[in-house]
Amino acid sequence: METEPNQLNGSGRVPWWLMKAQVAVAMAVIRSRPPGVSSRQHSEALGRTLRRQDGAWRERAQALQQEVLRLQQELLVSRATDNTNRSWETADGAIMEDLSQDLFGPGSPAFSADPPPDRDSETPDLLLHSPPPLPPPPSRLQSDPWSDALLPHMRFLQSLCSLQRLDGSSAALAPEGHGDSAASETVFLLLDSVAAACRAPPPPGLPDLLPQACRVASRALDLLCSGRPSADLRRRLEEALRELTRTLLHSQRPGRAAEKLKESLVALGSSSVSKSFLVCLILSEIGSLAEQLWQTSQVQESSALRTFPLDRYQNSCHLLWVLERLLPGPDPARRRPELEAAQTAFLHRLELLVFLLWDEFPLFSVLMWRIGKLLV
Repeated sequence: METEPNQLNGSGRVPWWLMKAQVAVAMAVIRSRPPGVSSRQHSEALGRTLRRQDGAWRERAQALQQEVLRLQQELLVSRATDNTNRSWETADGAIMEDLSQDLFGPGSPAFSADPPPDRDSETPDLLLHSPPPLPPPPSRLQSDPWSDALLPHMRFLQSLCSLQRLDGSSAALAPEGHGDSAASETVFLLLDSVAAACRAPPPPGLPDLLPQACRVASRALDLLCSGRPSADLRRRLEEALRELTRTLLHSQRPGRAAEKLKESLVALGSSSVSKSFLVCLILSEIGSLAEQLWQTSQVQESSALRTFPLDRYQNSCHLLWVLERLLPGPDPARRRPELEAAQTAFLHRLELLVFLLWDEFPLFSVLMWRIGKLLV
């Protein structure tokens, strides 16, 4: 017992109490052991039971989180709809007053002495035309887990963006109503679903859905972050973009899926919020690959072939293609400090490596040089 007070000082306190807890758990397991069962078998059975319970609790917690998010989405859309209806009712009062003057005032067709014989003289010509029928809803894709994960988030964000365009303001996303958190959480869940779908073998029809989902996410990001994005939103957005970028760079399934992932990244880069992050990530990945190619080319042994990043080298053309689509034209995002730092680092690597790589990797060197010309 002399060591206990000494263990309470400094870093020794945590191991002491941890050891006491472990001893207490071991004694409880031994005392609860049923007859005819060894302590090891009993502890393993308890461990399996706890793992099953933990998995069930996690599933229950995820289901509750999804239900809370769904209710927040419904509340946000309802509030945005009410705001839009109120603004339209205010505007409709003035419009209908002006329209009634045009239709029934002096000089209007309603005051004409000789109306057309086949029409009622008391019915304005404008009211005779029925509104065009609404277009039929788009046909639902074949049900699969990825489509079921993408489509609900896409519908919610499309509804929110449409209501914001009608209302002309972001009042529904006021922080006191937590609308911004519900919308941003939906955006990141959508991007996570896109990344997970890209990692798995795509079912038929899914590659066409990925660029659509990214375009919806891009429009929603511009709606959510009209000002300066929060630190948490920047962090989560950068993580999602890094996941998609590395998925394309390390992909072992070239073809239509890679083409759709390229389109998806270009769609995400169309957002003024995500463009600078995406350009920084691609510049960093390409610069790191250039250094690895240079190091590999200096090895004169057969082991160099085993370490050569063939998949990354082939897929780098896809990333450079995406970068060429994002860089042209004046862009305020290019003046951001983080992007200027990434451009400076890339141009420094370009000066050092582009001519050194020319003999072994001419196509890669030409593409890097073209990107460098777009950056200056």
